[in-house]
Amino acid sequence: MFSIACSFFAVFLYLTLYLQTVLGLSPIETGLVYLPGTFLVFVVSGMTAQFAAKFSPAKIASLGLLLVACGLAGMLVVGVDSSWAALLPGLLVTSVGTGLFNPTGSELALNALPDEQSGLAAGANDTFRQTGVAVGIAALGTLVPAGAALGGNPQAYVDGLHHALIASAVIALAGAVATAWLLVRVRTRVQAEVGAETA
Repeated sequence: MFSIACSFFAVFLYLTLYLQTVLGLSPIETGLVYLPGTFLVFVVSGMTAQFAAKFSPAKIASLGLLLVACGLAGMLVVGVDSSWAALLPGLLVTSVGTGLFNPTGSELALNALPDEQSGLAAGANDTFRQTGVAVGIAALGTLVPAGAALGGNPQAYVDGLHHALIASAVIALAGAVATAWLLVRVRTRVQAEVGAETA
């Protein structure tokens, strides 16, 4: 949860500044750019329950974070003179990953503790999400010269945005690897040990 919040959710602020201050889109136009991705997150999140019948939540969460990383890397094509449409392919891939991750990430958090401690699990989940956004915005802000977009040098801002996207993609990829290592691999080993004991 921390990795997706620290990467995609945090870089969202700087993508919005790019659309409005570099490309000159209005707030309404910027919202419309995000609309297809938002709709896709909604649809994929609803379909994730069907995937959960065949795959473990940890595997789905890992795949979701991997797609988030790929989508963030795909946004590196944007430039000072790009159309807003250049952002769309990466945004859609990232939205699919987010749609896969959000429900399964919450499920993993709630299943980590007994039912009587579900409030604690939900609180910890929200804490890591909010902390990830705060830390991500602050950390990525050291890479993106915000003043360059606000009447300054647009190229300098885009260069900084590229650095932020690379860092975000690395964070999401690290989250995918950590999720696979800590949850998928360990749970598979535990299930094998339990199966051997019962046999």
